[in-house]
Amino acid sequence: MSSEQSGEIKAAAEQMQSSGAATAAPAQAPEYPPLPAYALTYAPLLWLHGEEHYWPGDPLLHLGRCMPQGKDGKWIPVPEELIGKTELLELPNVDKPDVYLCLAEDNPRINAKVEDLMSTKGRPDPKTRLSSSAVWIIAVDKSKIVEPGIIDIFYFYFYPYNLGNTVAFTAFGNHVGDWEHSMVRFKDGHPIAVHFSAHADGHSWAWKTVEKMENRPVAYVATGSHAMYGKNGEHYYSGVPLVGPVDYTNKGVLWDPVLNYCAASYDVASETFSPLSAAEPTATATAAPPEPGSVPSAPSDAAHSHSSQPTYNTQYTPKQIVTVLTYRGRWGNSFSDVRKNINDEGGIHKFAGEAIAFMKGGDPKAERHGIKQKLEMLKWAEGPSGPRWKSLERKGVTWNTTDLLPHLV
Repeated sequence: MSSEQSGEIKAAAEQMQSSGAATAAPAQAPEYPPLPAYALTYAPLLWLHGEEHYWPGDPLLHLGRCMPQGKDGKWIPVPEELIGKTELLELPNVDKPDVYLCLAEDNPRINAKVEDLMSTKGRPDPKTRLSSSAVWIIAVDKSKIVEPGIIDIFYFYFYPYNLGNTVAFTAFGNHVGDWEHSMVRFKDGHPIAVHFSAHADGHSWAWKTVEKMENRPVAYVATGSHAMYGKNGEHYYSGVPLVGPVDYTNKGVLWDPVLNYCAASYDVASETFSPLSAAEPTATATAAPPEPGSVPSAPSDAAHSHSSQPTYNTQYTPKQIVTVLTYRGRWGNSFSDVRKNINDEGGIHKFAGEAIAFMKGGDPKAERHGIKQKLEMLKWAEGPSGPRWKSLERKGVTWNTTDLLPHLV
C-alpha cells in the first residue's frame, strides 16, 4: 500500500468519525455506589433449626409459580408474556397493597410438603455455610431523621412458606411467602444496636449485649415460623405460658447470608429504592465460625478457618432488585375462600351474631359456622407484605419505639 493510499484511508476514517458514521462504542452499564463494607463485616449469622422443613428461597422463583389475585379471590388479568417476570409487579393493577401473589398450582391446604414451598435447595451447606438463596440488603441513611452518622442496614430473608406453630394438635398461622429481617444500626460506621424480627415485631439490643461469632451477631431462627431470637431454646411469644404457641430454636445449620447477597439503598424522604453495587473488598475474608463444641482456632489462624468471601449475586439485575423491594402487594395466598362469608355484605354482622349466640349457649349451627370458620382463619393467614412495608423509616431500632432491651430475652 502506498503512502498516498494510506493517507486517503486515514482521512476517510477521520471524516466518518467526525460525521458520526463510525460505529459507536457500546454503552457502559451505569455505575452504582457500593454497599458500605461494614454491612458485610458485621452482618448477622443465622442458626437455622436442625429439623427445619421450609428453607430460604428465591422470591423470583416464587414469583414464577404465582398469579396475582384480588382480596376477593378473583384472578387479576395480566399480559401472558409478563407472567413470572418482575415486570408483572410494576403493573398498576398488580402493584397494590390488596393484591396477593397466589400459587397457581400448589394448594398448601392440601399438601404443603412440596419442593416449591420447602425449598430444600436453599438449605445452607453445613461446611461452607453457603445457601443458594440470597439475602436482600438495604442501606438506609437516617442522618436527617435520627442524628448525623446513623445508617441502618437491613438484611431481608425470603422463605416460600411459613409453618405455623402447633397448639392443641393444630398448626395456626400458616402462610405462603415469608419475609423476615434483621437490622444493624451503625453510628459513623460502627455497630451500636441490633434488631431481629419475630412475628409482628421482634426484639432489639445494644450491640455489646448480643451473642457474637467472629464479631458478628448471632440470630437463632425458629423452626417453621422463622422468627429470630437472640438466644437458643424455647420462646413463648404469645404471653400465654405453657398452653400458648412456642417457637423452638437450636444450633442446627449455620447460614452465612452474605456469601450470597444483593443490595439497594432506600431514601426515606422520597420512599424510593436505588441499586447498590458490591461492597469494596476488605483486607480479610469473612471467616465462618467453628463447628459447635470444637476448640477455637488460634487468633492467627481464625481468618483461614473455613473462610469464604462475600459474593454479590449478579443473577439479579439492578432493576429486578429495585422492583422486588418496591412491590406494594402481598407475597402469598389470600385464602379468600376462608374469609368469604365474613367479607360478604352483611357477613361480619352475621358472624358476630352467631359467635355471641354460641357464647350464650346457642344452637350447634352457630358453632359449626362461626367457630369452625374462625379456626380456619387462624390456621391460614394472608401472605405477608414485602420489605418496603417493614418500617424501614423507623427512628428507633425496634418498630415504633426507641427502647433497647438491656439483656437477651
